[in-house]
Amino acid sequence: MEEVPCDLCDSDQSTITYRINVVESNMRYYRYARNVPDREQMTGEQRIVTCSNCGLIYTNPRFSPGELQKVYSSDRIIGGNWKNFPYLFDSSQPDVFQSGQKSTSYNPGLYQWKFDIIQHYTGKKTKGIRLLDLGCGDGKFVHDALQRGYDARGIDLSPDRIRKGREVFGLDEERLRCMNADDFSSEDQFDVIVMWDIIEHVGSPASILQSIKKICHPRTLVFILTMSVDSITYKLFGKNWNYVNPTQHLTYFSHRTMREMLQKSGFQLMGVEMDDSRRKNVIHLVARILLGQANRFFFYVYTRKNFLRKLFRPFQGEITDERMHIRLENLYPGSYIGRYHDNFVFVSKPEK
Repeated sequence: MEEVPCDLCDSDQSTITYRINVVESNMRYYRYARNVPDREQMTGEQRIVTCSNCGLIYTNPRFSPGELQKVYSSDRIIGGNWKNFPYLFDSSQPDVFQSGQKSTSYNPGLYQWKFDIIQHYTGKKTKGIRLLDLGCGDGKFVHDALQRGYDARGIDLSPDRIRKGREVFGLDEERLRCMNADDFSSEDQFDVIVMWDIIEHVGSPASILQSIKKICHPRTLVFILTMSVDSITYKLFGKNWNYVNPTQHLTYFSHRTMREMLQKSGFQLMGVEMDDSRRKNVIHLVARILLGQANRFFFYVYTRKNFLRKLFRPFQGEITDERMHIRLENLYPGSYIGRYHDNFVFVSKPEK
């Protein structure tokens, strides 16, 4: 663990906002705590603080770069194949899900909302537009952008995800690379740069923004998707908000602190767009809260010794209690299921 100053104003003065108990008995960290290496050093109490000077919320102290590499080394640690409570009793589904099993077919609706936002600012033309997906994972978005006519490329720091992307989508080294944004030369310039769910994970958002400045020309547009503490769900759930997770999320932006971070790094905020959850209403949220609480109930039943477990044993069939503890790793751990008016795309361009 390492102490860090505020990445926005460099102050080392802060107040503790949340103390998070990262342990196996906490549903949010059940999967993480059971699978992370060096469990003694990488579990226990962690803190999220608020800068006393500028108000930026961030994890401090936090994992070192080497420790973060361990966190992201396996999908068994970070999750991704989340299920709801009926899965626990469905013996036709596996106890452990394999990562990287993606469809190679082009589904034009999958990322439509993202392309809608991009084209709202760039226009409908796609041919010849050089697009970079920074933190592209397995390259699914790059693949879909190519299908739409963009001259798209993606970079990621995970060699495993890049390798899987090349295998699954048939993309060559020119399209998918395992590299850092700093590795580009100033001659490598892009018209559009996207960062989907990336900036909250990096150690220094200011540094990553400054590193992409050299691959921007004056008309480059940068699209950053991240959660915002200005959202209704953060105000409702606070410490139990789905995105409060000090093992992975290092910075928690508000609309104001994101604007100020962009300004510090030489970018001008042009607009803020809500993600595809903008179409969901409060009835959807209530239903998803109830589903999240049902998941939490069954987690309680099977992680505590109590009489309730006996009531559900007939529904387990051939699924033993030992297997049930493995299956609990796949149970969606949030207070509500999915996104609801809590993720936003911040659109910016280099300042003149």
